[in-house]
Amino acid sequence: MPKEYKTIKKIVDKLASKNDLGNRDIPFSIGSGRYMAWRAEELGLCKEDACWYYRNLNPYKKHKNFNGINLNELLNQSYLFSGIEAYAWNDIAWLSKSTFLAYGNRKDYLACVIAHEISHIIFNDYIYRSIKISNKIEEIEFQNKDKVVKNIIQEKDKNEELIEIFKMELNRDSEVNADINSAKIVINAGFNRNTCSEGIKFLAEKNELDAHTDKKSTHPGHIERHKLLDEFIKTYDNLSIEKNFKPYKWKWTYNRKLNTLTFKPLKIDESKL
Repeated sequence: MPKEYKTIKKIVDKLASKNDLGNRDIPFSIGSGRYMAWRAEELGLCKEDACWYYRNLNPYKKHKNFNGINLNELLNQSYLFSGIEAYAWNDIAWLSKSTFLAYGNRKDYLACVIAHEISHIIFNDYIYRSIKISNKIEEIEFQNKDKVVKNIIQEKDKNEELIEIFKMELNRDSEVNADINSAKIVINAGFNRNTCSEGIKFLAEKNELDAHTDKKSTHPGHIERHKLLDEFIKTYDNLSIEKNFKPYKWKWTYNRKLNTLTFKPLKIDESKL
């Protein structure tokens, strides 16, 4: 098992020892990163917005040259230059291999990133966002139902823009909630209270994040993220959580072929007893 997966296992073991991480399996996967996608596009290996294959390429395999391009050298460069990347998609927590290089010995900051992505999964963020978006679309359609629209195309464009802005707002809310949940998880696990707050500063510097929030962005600016997280941390009391927490067991499954390491909670369904 690659050392990066061993790092994930060690961190999640510590998080799960003091937090309920849900009943579902959580697969982790490590990919090549965005630098790989950018350079693949520049070299004509893929078209714009169609380079996810290269971003998610397994960095632990040897790959054949493609169109005269040495993919293994591209993987090496991506490892050096991609920076910090993580996302949750289809209940999979994905990280770039370069993320581990960027954090180095700051495993505490990395724990915040992992807890953030776990939060998206165990709290079903995607489902709640999709429901709210659906309700917003219905609301807009209802408001326009009895209108006499002179310029249908213009009105349609306006509605689509409103919906897109609303989607971005929901995404930002989701990211703030994941920040807060990650801080809870990390504090409960025994890390320093300010770890995730300091981690956001570190992330902002490493990835050169925008300072201020753009309403068309999926993430808040790092000033807002840091402020909201700081406000939460000052008021968070984890003593009651520690008293009520029920320890449980779990196991890990590493699949070299799929390039995944899966956290598997082993909980008894008390409703079936």
